[in-house]
Amino acid sequence: MARRRKKQESKGCSLIILCFVMIMIVFGAVSPLLFLIELPERVAIINFVKDNAVIITVILSIVILAIIIYTIHSKKIEKQRGALMDEILDHLNLSNIDDLVKGFDDQVIVKSKQTLQNYDEARYLREHDNLEDVKHIALIRQNIKEDVENFLKNNEFMQRPQYEYVADWLGDYLLLTDGYRVKIVYITSAGNHRGERFIEYSLPAVTKFEEHPEYLMTKGEYNKMLKQQKKEALERQKHNYYDKVNSIIDFANGSKDNLIVKSRIKMLDELVQQLFDRTINSIQKIKQIDSDEWKMLDKFIHDIESKVQKIVDDDNKISQYYASDDFKQIKDTCTSLSVSRKEFNEYIEEKAQSISKLFGTRIVRNETQHEDTYNYIRVYRKSITPFTAEVSSSVFGSAENNPIGYIIKCFYQDKSQYEEQIQKLRILIEELETLKEAKSIIENYKKDYDQYIQSVPDYVLKNDEDGFYSRLGLAIIDESVLNVEYKFTYTSNGGMAQRSFTVPMNEENIIELINQLESKLSREAQTKEQRALMTTKLRASIKKRDHYTCCHCGNSTYKEPNLLLEVDHIIPISKGGLTLEENLQTLCWKCNRSKGAKIV
Repeated sequence: MARRRKKQESKGCSLIILCFVMIMIVFGAVSPLLFLIELPERVAIINFVKDNAVIITVILSIVILAIIIYTIHSKKIEKQRGALMDEILDHLNLSNIDDLVKGFDDQVIVKSKQTLQNYDEARYLREHDNLEDVKHIALIRQNIKEDVENFLKNNEFMQRPQYEYVADWLGDYLLLTDGYRVKIVYITSAGNHRGERFIEYSLPAVTKFEEHPEYLMTKGEYNKMLKQQKKEALERQKHNYYDKVNSIIDFANGSKDNLIVKSRIKMLDELVQQLFDRTINSIQKIKQIDSDEWKMLDKFIHDIESKVQKIVDDDNKISQYYASDDFKQIKDTCTSLSVSRKEFNEYIEEKAQSISKLFGTRIVRNETQHEDTYNYIRVYRKSITPFTAEVSSSVFGSAENNPIGYIIKCFYQDKSQYEEQIQKLRILIEELETLKEAKSIIENYKKDYDQYIQSVPDYVLKNDEDGFYSRLGLAIIDESVLNVEYKFTYTSNGGMAQRSFTVPMNEENIIELINQLESKLSREAQTKEQRALMTTKLRASIKKRDHYTCCHCGNSTYKEPNLLLEVDHIIPISKGGLTLEENLQTLCWKCNRSKGAKIV
């Protein structure tokens, strides 16, 4: 704008000077001509000038005055136009418009006519590598164009003097706002200017080059780009599948603690374990985005997701039933049965707790992170037994061949505690046997509820029978209490190979464990402990000897078919008693509970 204003001011000054020059030229030209005219005519002209000197002077004065007035008026108008232009540009935040809108932004000099003709947009961008700069300037000018065009359509300055002129002035700038402009000039080696042309980058043209970077590449660069794009697309695909896996893990983590049917926690753990085993390394090893393995993985993940969802949905359905009025009514109806067996229930609970104390904590929470080199998969809070040993491949093979020996190596490392541990294991046998017999009695007790539970939905009893009866007040023996076991696991580097096996602590294996622990003690102690060991056969023999009758209260299975009988040491083991027939007696669970470790 400043350039334009200077041009207009210069134009006004030039007009004044031109007028004076013209007058001088006229006088300068007329004076010599007078001498070429014949004397009579010359005299006549001079006399005319003399006679009309005043008039001529007035005319010249008027002309000069008119020129001065016109010049002053023109300068005033130009000042108004400039002020209005400044105000409008400030309004549009375009006070630096001369810097933003130029005749051209860059110039390229070429050495031949052919180059001048063939020089195109792609070549310029390849040579200068300035697409971002070109885009930036093109975007600025597009915004300027939109702002100016919108302004000219309707604005508050339209009624101002000189607006039309200023509007035309702004229109001149609009011609230069179509994009980034490059001037291509053909100059010969001798320095002669032989031609020029412009190439222009509008914003759509810039976008075209952004969307198709191959237009600016060599063949080698293009192939490299394609390779990189495939790599990035493959990584995005992998992360999409990692997200699917993580979604299931998050759902399982958030749901498992709220499950009503606790046995289903193990089912949930197993499903998530399958998810880990099948997906973590498989996803990472796929090398092609169009591999058929994606479809197989997709189906597998969807199946696991459906199964996890079904576990949670089924559990919610059962939970809703337990909160219903129907179940409350059944529970209220069965209150009398629950009260009559309260003491029995408490005893069964004591036995279950006793096993936990003998064998340790039953279940623990452990934050387990499966092998994932890139740490894309989130941690799953897996429920695991504390009696799990993670071993090497060689140890795993040896443990399979000698499980009891490696149980001792992994779980019974302190020899000073062997005697105490042997004692606990012997008691464990008795406690497990008692609970096994109690379990059959509990099954008989369930029959007493049959008449009250006819309306219970099948899905409740089918999926949570133990939980149902437990809520009615009947003692329930968790299978996990009876199925005491040690576990050995092996996982290869990377998690591709995973193996495990369990050693159930049944009577046979417990006896073998005791024998091997005793073998590590003195021979005398070993002999003593061996005599004190009681078998299932011996226990059955004592009950038969005592005619299935309690030696204290006289109650028997003949009087009470569901009576729970136990074999008791008359002199408790803790007092030095041995597992011999003469030191054994049959007691009902009530009398055995009250006797405890006393000698009666």
